[in-house]
Amino acid sequence: MARTAFLLACDQETIYPSPEADEGITLKALAVDEENIPLLWLCLFGPEQLYQAEMVEAEGEDGEEIVTQLTAPLARVEDAIARLEKTVPRLEAAYPGRGSLSNHRDLLIQVLRASGLPYVTIDAADISDVFETDEDFADLLAVCLDYLNGVDHDGLDEPSELLSTLCDLPEDGRFL
Repeated sequence: MARTAFLLACDQETIYPSPEADEGITLKALAVDEENIPLLWLCLFGPEQLYQAEMVEAEGEDGEEIVTQLTAPLARVEDAIARLEKTVPRLEAAYPGRGSLSNHRDLLIQVLRASGLPYVTIDAADISDVFETDEDFADLLAVCLDYLNGVDHDGLDEPSELLSTLCDLPEDGRFL
């Protein structure tokens, strides 16, 4: 089974929006990726925009609900666009020699604006499942967002290695 991540726009300030659970929600999938969280998507958010929610996955054999803690970023679209403008150069600097992401940035901005919805979030529940715990995933996500937003952590010599934990990039070559 492929693990997918979704970049979503919605009209309610919520993470992991669902038409079944969130009555009256308008939701648009803006982009989908298999096996990764595209790093350009992370450029839309800051670490202060990470939120947690509980999701009931299923019922166990004893009839008890199995509840999972999930972490995801959430921002107003206009705030995300402003942040994207500031963080893309930092992402490019983490991968020297790979070229510019300006065309990709511009296309993402067009898609976000065309959604006509006020909020953007990432549904990465399938991706977070590969981590031991949601806390491990949340911690990695927070450090990646820190880095993209200008925070340098001690001992982080190769930011590309950290960022590549969320998105498998070929070791060489240009941004597509």
